[in-house]
Amino acid sequence: MSGAGTPTYPGKTIAKLLMLTDRRVQQLAKEGVIPKAERGRYELAPAVQGYIRYLQDRAAGSAVQSGTIDYHVEKARKTKAEADIAEIEAAKRRGDAIDAAEVKRAWQLILGEVRANLLGNTPQRITSLVLGLNDEAQIKRVIRDEIALAMSAAAETDVEELFADG
Repeated sequence: MSGAGTPTYPGKTIAKLLMLTDRRVQQLAKEGVIPKAERGRYELAPAVQGYIRYLQDRAAGSAVQSGTIDYHVEKARKTKAEADIAEIEAAKRRGDAIDAAEVKRAWQLILGEVRANLLGNTPQRITSLVLGLNDEAQIKRVIRDEIALAMSAAAETDVEELFADG
């Protein structure tokens, strides 16, 4: 398996060089991390390179998967999350931000007003205004004007007043 003239070393030598146990070198060889040249023997450069690549991969992200947690990274994440929360709370106190639930409720109230305006008296008003008209353009203008009137009423709705009622 080893190249012509390339020296191989026993697992114990590789283990000592990498500061591992002989058993761990065998495990890493079985996992394909350290390439085996022949039974119980390894080429030096590929073994060291394989182990370094393995350590780099662990450091680059698989450390989290294996259960290793970097205290400094986690503390920084926590600190950032706390700062974000404090910033949101300050924006709320200044009136620069509101809860999503409040926005949803406001939209529901406004759309309820639009619906009430459009379905309430609007159809009766339109009917009485277009009765007897034969010109399609005039009929469309009346309908458009009544819809605009209903929309304007909704646009002038005081959401804070709606919240006070609900």
